[in-house]
Amino acid sequence: MLSLVLMGVLLFAVLFTQTTVAHDGWSQTNSPIIEAGEVSYVELLFGNHSNDHASYRIDGTWNSDNSSVFVTTPTGEKIDISDTLFYTGELSEVDGAQAGVNNYYVASFSSSTPGAYIVSVEGDSIFAHGDEASRTLRNAKSFVAINDIPVISQVKDFEGFDQQVSPDRAEFVPLFNPAAITPEEELSVALFLHGEPLADTDVSLIRRSTSDAEVITTNADGIATFTVGEADYYLMRAKPYTDEGKEGEFDKTNYEATMTFVVQNGAGHTTEELSNNTTEILQNPFLLVSIFLFLGLLVSLILLFRKSK
Repeated sequence: MLSLVLMGVLLFAVLFTQTTVAHDGWSQTNSPIIEAGEVSYVELLFGNHSNDHASYRIDGTWNSDNSSVFVTTPTGEKIDISDTLFYTGELSEVDGAQAGVNNYYVASFSSSTPGAYIVSVEGDSIFAHGDEASRTLRNAKSFVAINDIPVISQVKDFEGFDQQVSPDRAEFVPLFNPAAITPEEELSVALFLHGEPLADTDVSLIRRSTSDAEVITTNADGIATFTVGEADYYLMRAKPYTDEGKEGEFDKTNYEATMTFVVQNGAGHTTEELSNNTTEILQNPFLLVSIFLFLGLLVSLILLFRKSK
């Protein structure tokens, strides 16, 4: 009887170990476009081991002790914003098993400079099981466009999202503007390992609201091409590994690259529509006369007020 119990405990430990180490981490921003001077929030999410690791399910949290959050600005400066991290769940008001694992971390930043901003969360951990140990290097990217007028039409020509910002690990690089995507667009993303294209590698594309997933394989240039669906958050993930080790510390290295982006309906006014509205106003004689009369009345009232003094 005792041996059966021990066997069950060992089986549970093995399964728990496998699912824990297999979890993925990703980041997502609260909005793909924000107004200059406002705050962008970055959510650090962890989980998706269901559906053969192709889901948007949350299970667990990032380890803030071995992870850092960076923002790369339009000028190429990489800034550490880890000191803005806060935890959204309970730490002491719940049972011990749930403390610190029932929600997620959030970081934030703000900028008054318009342009393309790249968020990258980087983790580095070593997991030992028995006589073997493996190192996991994580890279989780998301994106924000900052502009005085925060609409798709005003940021669709932004460049700079295609920078490599984590060349020491695996990394996705979008070959498109992730702040200005609308449904049914065909897009391409490049996958790199140590700064070099990673060919013949499976990449999962997962839709948040449904967890519908598809697998795309990178071509010889490390590029995966796909067509997005309806407006939603989308997650991309890839998990290459190598035999890289360090004697006495770990025997192999697992690389984890994730990237999120938002597909928007794009129903806001375009620049052309705003221009047309302005033209219509200028071509309306009655409206122009009314504006001039109002301005004349306003000037007259100001002059009368000054004379009364």
